[in-house]
Amino acid sequence: MKAFEHIVIHYDEIGLKAANRGHFEKLLMTNIRAKLGDAVIAGRRESGQQTITLAPDIDRDAVCTALSRIPGIAYFSPAWQEEHDLDAIRKTALALMQAQSFKTFGVITKRRDKANDFRSAVINRDIGAAVLGMRPDAGVNLTAPDIWLKIEITHTHAYVSVERINGVGGLPTNARQKVVALLSGGLDSPVAAYMMMKRGCEVIMTHYQNNLAMTDSVEDKIQQLATQLSHFQPRTHLHIIPFGNIQNEIIKVVPAKQRMLFYRHVMLKMSARVASRNRARMLVTGDSLSQVASQTYDNLAAIYHVAELPILSPLIGLNKTEITAIARRIGTFDISSLPYDDCCSLFVPKHPELRLRLSAIRDAEAKMDLEPLMEAALEETQPQRLD
Repeated sequence: MKAFEHIVIHYDEIGLKAANRGHFEKLLMTNIRAKLGDAVIAGRRESGQQTITLAPDIDRDAVCTALSRIPGIAYFSPAWQEEHDLDAIRKTALALMQAQSFKTFGVITKRRDKANDFRSAVINRDIGAAVLGMRPDAGVNLTAPDIWLKIEITHTHAYVSVERINGVGGLPTNARQKVVALLSGGLDSPVAAYMMMKRGCEVIMTHYQNNLAMTDSVEDKIQQLATQLSHFQPRTHLHIIPFGNIQNEIIKVVPAKQRMLFYRHVMLKMSARVASRNRARMLVTGDSLSQVASQTYDNLAAIYHVAELPILSPLIGLNKTEITAIARRIGTFDISSLPYDDCCSLFVPKHPELRLRLSAIRDAEAKMDLEPLMEAALEETQPQRLD
């Protein structure tokens, strides 16, 4: 049987958008085309689903991998297209099932368009009987079969498939909803960036690097993380910002117990400037409440209070086990586990401040002239496009 030429794409949350549903459907198709490029020769919305037609001689496995990472897609099925003709549908279904290995099967028909003369129960009985005639050793199981044979009837066509591939879900990434995420070399911040992509945001990434102690392996790890995350949105920009000179100035003034927190404060200030230059309106962190010393209730309250833009913390209520599971699923866990010295860990004590006061931040800022150092670091930064 020839390779599939169509993929039927389903969403869940988009379907709840009522009058705005068309906007989200168009945005999703735009993102699909952006990721798949010339692999898609046609795309259309029909009867509550989206269908793409693939170019010949392409890597279909690569296409399915890309689709599984696009926010907004709940699941999809590689499919064979037929006209509204039961004989043609039956013929395609039998050819498809003949190539499968199974002991039990079920047939499920979805009529996306109720205006045609087809009846789901009639199709299920007809196709099921035909499969049993071809495979008398097989049994019917409508609860948990080895394989589901699915037939979807739309206004224009019928689609036959035997595979369901899960997607990311959520909402499609929107270039008008930009945020800036602080990306460290750890486990949490890449997951936070991914979570915001899944909520429809285009995520710009900033990483702060002590360029006085930077190695090629450190920069490579950050680029690997950003590249992996770039699979989940149409375009990705990474800003690796030199932080060594700023860090040296902070060390002269800020007590050791408070340094990590003040590093974060300055990083948020600089990320706000990156946001302003890229028309982003919010910042994203990987904070999880009380997970580590810098993320205590009091410390977060102080740092967030003086932030120049609203801060989104999608992991705030998750524990490490939950975050780790997401990291494994999106492919960042192994990269985050590579050895790496984060600049926030340099020159800080074993037991940092747990209850930072706002006055401590303001007092430290008054003793330093960070403005020219921050501007110089931002001017030196060359954004990288990774998609």
